[in-house]
Amino acid sequence: MAVFQLVAGFALLVLPAKAASRLIGFIVRNELAEDPTDPIAQIVNSWVTSVDPQASHFYVVYLLGHGAIHAIVVLSLLLKWRIAYPFSLTSLIAFVAYQLWHYTQSPDIMLLALSAIDVFVIVIVILEHRWTASRSS
Repeated sequence: MAVFQLVAGFALLVLPAKAASRLIGFIVRNELAEDPTDPIAQIVNSWVTSVDPQASHFYVVYLLGHGAIHAIVVLSLLLKWRIAYPFSLTSLIAFVAYQLWHYTQSPDIMLLALSAIDVFVIVIVILEHRWTASRSS
């Protein structure tokens, strides 16, 4: 996920907003041609056609920051650093809070999708922490 966010952030940074929208739209339209009922492709298609070019600046900064934090979290968890669990939970909870606050200011389905992904990762981190703690006891 971190790699995808970093790549997407860099792509939005270097590609003009219209080109990025056209590229994503092309990919999604092909997916919808294969399966017109694909709910994820429908959501992404709806988002791409309605995204404001000014919002792309927000997504560049957000995806790069979010991807970097996720990469640090994954690396620290793999290295089993003790600080990994509180750092990852704190950063992910902060991201969810910010995403939901931002959603109340400017409703965007992608903010809800990012929040859902982060909540899923929070649950995984908690389960991993419990499992690791029970093995070390």
